[in-house]
Amino acid sequence: MKTAIIIGAGPAGLTCAYEMLKNTNIKPIILEELNEIGGISRTVNYKGNSMDIGGHRFFSKNEFAMNFWQTIMPVQGKPSKDDLILNRYKNLNPSGPDPENTDNVMLLRNRISRILYLRKFFDYPISLKFETLSNLGLYRTFVAGFGYVWSSIFKKKEEKTLEDFMINRFGKPLYEMFFEDYNKKVWGVSPANMSPDWGTQRIKGLSLIGALNDMFKSALHIKNKNNVETSLIEEFLYPKKGPGQLWTNVAHEIMNMGGEI
Repeated sequence: MKTAIIIGAGPAGLTCAYEMLKNTNIKPIILEELNEIGGISRTVNYKGNSMDIGGHRFFSKNEFAMNFWQTIMPVQGKPSKDDLILNRYKNLNPSGPDPENTDNVMLLRNRISRILYLRKFFDYPISLKFETLSNLGLYRTFVAGFGYVWSSIFKKKEEKTLEDFMINRFGKPLYEMFFEDYNKKVWGVSPANMSPDWGTQRIKGLSLIGALNDMFKSALHIKNKNNVETSLIEEFLYPKKGPGQLWTNVAHEIMNMGGEI
């Protein structure tokens, strides 16, 4: 039997080791410098509280990834306590476990994201509802719309920076309102000094037209999960005890199959 050395017990290293044990005769040995599993997707315990190192939503257009996660942890089959209290309906897994009776379960969670702008909260992605237009005001709405149309007609031929990438897709006014300061705060770098590859990886095919199209389909209850951009998802999977729970489960599976960490 051959042996493979894998550096890091994060999602990539653990998945690699798991697939080796499932599909080859190679024995993986994972080397991890910390005493915890999951890399930046781990969940740590602080004074009795489970806390995620980073926010991680389990959603992918890749069917293999979705099936892999659900093999490790099944999706809930009955509503959780908060779903019952808030009277939320979800398309649950008929054969899935009851999250009120077990911890080894993937919860279906609603995605809610907000942008604080002008001391007011806006939906992210931006939605064209009365509250949004009221918060933005008639003048800013007109300027943003005109900027988007202008950028659609007069696109920059070469996208040298992330700023170019975003202006080409959303227009300069929307870029200055919602994207420029956000990226400066998150990354500490102006989009004018960042590679357009960042946009290709993170934003992918997202456009204002795509966002509006998804919004109208959502309003009409038209399901389009296979084509929806990851930035527009409204529902995702989340392990009951945080993302680190899933990767700890994967680590246990690896060791049960003969792998080492």
